[in-house]
Order: sequence, then structure tokens, then C-alpha cells
Amino acid sequence: MQEGTIRFSDIPGQSAAAELLRGAVDGRRIPHALLLSGPQGIGKMMMARAFMAYAHCLSPRNGEACGECRNCRLHAANAHPDVHFSYPIVKNKARNVLVSEDVKDIWLQMLREAPDMKPEHWLELIEAGNSQPQIHVEEAEELIRVASFPPYSSELKFLVIWLPERLHLSAANKLLKIIEEPGQGICFLLVSNNELEVLPTIFSRTQRVRLSPLSSQDISGYLQRRWGLDALAAERLAPLADGSLSKAAELGSHSGENDEFRGIFQTMMRDAYAMKVGDLKQLSEKTAQFGREKIVRFLTYVSGMIRENFIYNLQVPQLNRMTQDDETFSRRFAPFIHAGNVETLFENTDRARRDIERNCNAKIVLFDYFLQTIGQIRKKPQQ
Repeated sequence: MQEGTIRFSDIPGQSAAAELLRGAVDGRRIPHALLLSGPQGIGKMMMARAFMAYAHCLSPRNGEACGECRNCRLHAANAHPDVHFSYPIVKNKARNVLVSEDVKDIWLQMLREAPDMKPEHWLELIEAGNSQPQIHVEEAEELIRVASFPPYSSELKFLVIWLPERLHLSAANKLLKIIEEPGQGICFLLVSNNELEVLPTIFSRTQRVRLSPLSSQDISGYLQRRWGLDALAAERLAPLADGSLSKAAELGSHSGENDEFRGIFQTMMRDAYAMKVGDLKQLSEKTAQFGREKIVRFLTYVSGMIRENFIYNLQVPQLNRMTQDDETFSRRFAPFIHAGNVETLFENTDRARRDIERNCNAKIVLFDYFLQTIGQIRKKPQQ
């Protein structure tokens, strides 16, 4: 995302949600509690930030924040005094980490580096390990304290809760009254990846705006604008993003990797079918040199190709998300992925990815995974 104030027009494919939020500001009908929901990675936090910037802007133009006034400059710097963020953390008394403010520097890094708000990136930044971040009761108490003060430099103070589905039950119970009756000039803005996991007592106290997955056309345009891909490359990659800006950003930032991953995947499957154990060992050692994050991306690619080849056998083209180069290989390879082995192939790939994420020895993990593929890829389809 470019530096500066985020505007509605910066967010592809969400014009309907933008129009609703713009109308709420223009008509001075901003609710006391608003829930932006939808699948991960489709621009919900970007929409929340554009909405807040527009609401605070001193000189809005054509339905957008001006980007130049004092409030817009503060929003661009993520430093507006009437915006308070709450988000899941791993509580650590020894490190004096009890509330969101205690890791604010990391949060600001997240907003700069990953405006699409990929939760996995947040887990890495806060070094969560095997812990599950939550929004704890101490954070609820801090929100109540912040909400007790009126807006500082504008007519409206926003209290943003990212991933309210991660609210601990005790924290949620503490917030019920303040969310229902927050006081003059206070707006709770909740941004959720799964509204079905938000506690009903919180959900029922909000007005909802649901954002939708993006079309391939929207993703293609984003890849061209954000990552400088040419139109043909963007059109080929767009279906693989599955409507997600997060996946599109990953595809765009690593767009050259797909060709490399495709070559390894195809070689792995050919060698596995031919039972070339020595060649598989060499391939696993070469792949292990990628480093942990790239190996994880490769295994994610493999999972995707297993899925696509299984679906390819159904002969329903609209369900497939393959590039032309992938399809060229799949015309002959797809029959080897069938109901008799697809689940095990998925499970083995997912297990290898989890082991790599836990910093297990990559050479051992990959070689073992490649060897397991021999038995599965040679399985005959069930009659």
C-alpha cells in the first residue's frame, strides 16, 4: 500500500461497502457500534481506516478524504489521537505485555507492512509460537477507560477492535454495556474475519457491513497497480488469489516463484511415480535450501495443485484456478489425483508444512514427504 491516507478508492472491489460508510458520514448517521466482516484478506481493515479518515477529514472531496488536512496527515501516520486500536496479544507478565498498547510499535509495523492484515503475519511479528493470541479482560478495562474520555481533536472517537472473535469471554462480558451505550462521540468499530465466531451478545449490539471476496477482474487490476505486473501475468495469477488481497499480495510479491514451484512440483511427481528415490533425495536437498518461509510457500503451492488436479478430473472448468502452464501439465497428470489418494496427499502436505513452520530439519521433512508421495501417486483409482 502506498504511503499516505487510505481512501475508499484504494480498496478494490468494495464499492458497495464504501458507499454505505460514506453515506453514514455524509448523513451524520454513524452508529455507536459497527461490525465490518467478511473473509480474511479482502480489505476490511483498509476499509475501516478509509472510513475513519473520511469521517475525520476537514476538507473531504468527491466522497474521499482530502489527504492533506491535519487529520488526514495524522491518519497517514497512524497517529490520530481519536483512534484507538485493540487487537489479540499473547499476554506475558514477565515482559509487561498485558494490553494492546504494550505492543503498539509492533502493531504499527503490521499496519505498514501488511495492510491486508494477514493473521499469520501478526503471529510472526508478536512471536506467538504455539500460543493463541486473545483480547483479554485487561484490554476490556482499558477500552472502558479510553471510552470514558470524550473525543480529543474531532467530533468522533473510534475504538477499533481487530478480530473481535478473539475476545475472551470475560473481556466480552465487560464490554457489553459500553458497546451498547458508549456515550456521545464514541464509535466502536469491529473488524472480523468470521462473524459467526463473534459472541452473539457482542454481535447483536452492532450494525453490520459485510464485505465480499473480490472478483478476478478486481484482483487483476490490483496486481497491475500494486505490483506492476503486466495485464497478461495479472490475469493468469488473479484466479489463484481466490478473491483475497492477502493472497494477491503474496502472489504479486513472489510472482516469479510460481514458475520455480511448478518445476519442482512436476519433477517431484514424475520422480515419485518412477520411484527415483535418489533423484527425490537430491530434489529435497535443493528445495530445503529455500529457507523456512519459502518452503512453506512451496508446500502451500503443492496443496493448491493437488486440489486443482483433483477438481480438473470433474471437468468443470469454472471451478479450477490454474494458469495455462499448470493446465498443460494437468491434462495428463490429473488422473493420478483421485478419491483414493487425495485426502492422504493433502494430509501429508499439511503435516510437512506444519513441521517446517516449527523449524524441523527441512532436509529430513522434505525427503520423508517426497518418499510418502511415491506410495500415494502410484495408487490406483477406486473402482
